[in-house]
Amino acid sequence: MEKYGNAAAGGPPPGVVGSSSGAGPVNQVLRFYGKIPSVPLASVSLAVFALFALGFTYYIYRKKSSRFLYILPFTALMEVGGYAMRIVCAVDYTDLGRFLGSTVLLLLAPNALCLVNYKAIGEVIRLSNVKSKKFWLRTRFVTWFFFSSDILAFVLQGGGSSMQTSIKAMKTGQAITLIGLAIQLFFLACFACISIYVHRSPKYQFRTQSNPNPMKKLFLCLYITLGFLYIRSIYRVLEYAYGYTGPIARSEWAFYVFDTLMIFFSFVTYAVFYLGDCLPKTNEMEMISNTDENEKTHMHHQSSDSNSSVDHLEKGHVQSHNV
Repeated sequence: MEKYGNAAAGGPPPGVVGSSSGAGPVNQVLRFYGKIPSVPLASVSLAVFALFALGFTYYIYRKKSSRFLYILPFTALMEVGGYAMRIVCAVDYTDLGRFLGSTVLLLLAPNALCLVNYKAIGEVIRLSNVKSKKFWLRTRFVTWFFFSSDILAFVLQGGGSSMQTSIKAMKTGQAITLIGLAIQLFFLACFACISIYVHRSPKYQFRTQSNPNPMKKLFLCLYITLGFLYIRSIYRVLEYAYGYTGPIARSEWAFYVFDTLMIFFSFVTYAVFYLGDCLPKTNEMEMISNTDENEKTHMHHQSSDSNSSVDHLEKGHVQSHNV
C-alpha cells in the first residue's frame, strides 16, 4: 500500500499517468473511493460477518426460533458481499458496477437489522393481547408502517447511491441519499419512543415455555442495537452531508469505526441477548395460532347459541301474546 501513498494524499500514484478519463486501475480506484481501500481490514470484516451468517443460520434452525430472525444471517451475507466487492476493487480493478455493488450492499444492509427490531416489538404487542385504541400501538401498524418507512429509506438510499457514480447527477444523488438517511433517523427515533412506551406499560406482558420473563432481555437487546444503529446512521448522514469528496467520505478509519464496528457490535448484541430465547418457538407459535382460532370459533358458537336462544324466547313471547 505504501506505493500508493501519494495517491491517498491526493496526487497521482507513482508510475501511473493521471488523465481526465481516469485511465489506469489505480486511477479508477481513486476516482470512485478517493483512496485505496484497505484489503486486510476488508478481509477481516468479510470473515467476521461470514461467521455471523453461518452461526445465526445454524442457531436459528437448531433452536426453532421465529422465522423472521433469518433476517440476521441475510444481513450478514449482504455485509460479506459488500466487503468482497471492496476487496476486488482494491486488488484487481474498479468499475462502476463493482463500486456500486459494494457501496449499496454496505449502505443498505443495516436497514434489514431495523426490520428485526420492528418485528420484535410487533410480536410483543401481539402476544400481550392488548387491544389498544391508539393506532400506533397496533401490531400491524408497528410492523408494516415501520417496514414501509424502512423500504422507503432503502429505495432512496439505493437510488441516491447509484446516481452518485455520475458526475452530472452526483449532487442530486447525494441529496436523495441524505433524505433517505434522514427518514431512517426520524423513524428510528419514533420507533424508540414506541418501544419505551410498550416497555414501561404493565399491560404488555407475555411469557414463553422456556422463559417466564422475556421482556427484560428482549428490550435490553432492542435498546442497545438501536443505539448502535443510530450512531451508524448519524455517521452516514454526516458523510453524505459533507459530500462524496468530503473528509468523512474519504476517511477509511471513520468508515470502519462508525459503520463496520457499529454493525459488528449490533450482531454481537443479537448473539448475547438472543431474541429467539425471548419469543415463542415456531411450534409454540403454531399452538398459539391454533388456540386463537379455537377461541374465535368457540366465541362464534356461543354468540350463535345466544342469538338462537333470544330468537326462541321472542317467538315464545309472541305466541303467548297472541293466545
